[in-house]
Amino acid sequence: MYKYIFNRIALMGLIMLIVCSITFFIVRWLPGDPVFLWVGDHPTKEQIEKARKDFGFNEPIYKQYLSFLKKTAKLDLGVSLRTRQPVTIEILNRFFATFELVFFSMLIAIILGFPMGLVSALKQEKRFDYFARGLGYIGLSLPVFWFGMILQLIFFGILYWLPLQGRYSGVGSLDAPLIYNSGFLLIDSFLSMDVDLFMDVLKHITLPAFTMAFGVLGIVLRTTRSTMIETINTPFFSTFKSFGFNDGEIIRKSAYKNTFIPVSTVVGLSFGLMLGGTFLVESIFDWPGLGQFSVLSILTRDFPAIIGVTILYSAIYVIINFFIDLFYVIVDPRIRH
Repeated sequence: MYKYIFNRIALMGLIMLIVCSITFFIVRWLPGDPVFLWVGDHPTKEQIEKARKDFGFNEPIYKQYLSFLKKTAKLDLGVSLRTRQPVTIEILNRFFATFELVFFSMLIAIILGFPMGLVSALKQEKRFDYFARGLGYIGLSLPVFWFGMILQLIFFGILYWLPLQGRYSGVGSLDAPLIYNSGFLLIDSFLSMDVDLFMDVLKHITLPAFTMAFGVLGIVLRTTRSTMIETINTPFFSTFKSFGFNDGEIIRKSAYKNTFIPVSTVVGLSFGLMLGGTFLVESIFDWPGLGQFSVLSILTRDFPAIIGVTILYSAIYVIINFFIDLFYVIVDPRIRH
């Protein structure tokens, strides 16, 4: 067990080194000079040279690379050329908004997709099965940006039920101190018993969360359904039926556990992809998270911010996969060997 964990941790370190290296060189080789974003319009030659020296851009590329690795190991991601604030602080200020959105989206996808997949497998070739499969196909095929704008038109433009964009509107202002302040507004407002703020945040997160959850719901639903159909055709399932249990009872008591490994894999990978793929959704809904920050950083060639966000996304993705591997071992100890 310990050897298995050690090997996975070593592999994580190697992957992060490769990701950091590739990101560094790709960003450095992009056309244009990021120094001009720092010095502003009509800079003097002295200002440009000073900025190059301050950021180390006048050093040979291998020295810049070694300096970058040393600083990254100390979690020093530099200063954003656009906002002129430390990249670490900028990421921390926006990370909780993105993580809360992705977590809420994934929760919706699991709560809806997993039971629908089980029932769909139980009712093969019936109306509910056709409905669930059709819903899964639609979720996988619809472009997320188009679906988000359609939801805005319906629930804001026509029905006036939900707000258009933003994380909150100011009801239960954040200027008022909350008892809990972890950065997750839904949890903080709920634990602080600020009902107005909680309902306001819940309304704001609903549309972007459902936009992101719809595509993942299709993946979870189809994975659960296909795995459960395979389980239904196994000998142990027939054995249970020979003892007088019906299909629903077998699934509720035992068979659903066979879906844990494939579904957990899909959920873990989808969570990482969603976390790194919030660019369009956050831009559409003006969500103040990492996706929106990344878009602005790319458009303005903010090299330190681009590298910092890429490293963060990669680290989270690798860590999620690490926990998935550990979950495999817990569910099926044979994997250890």
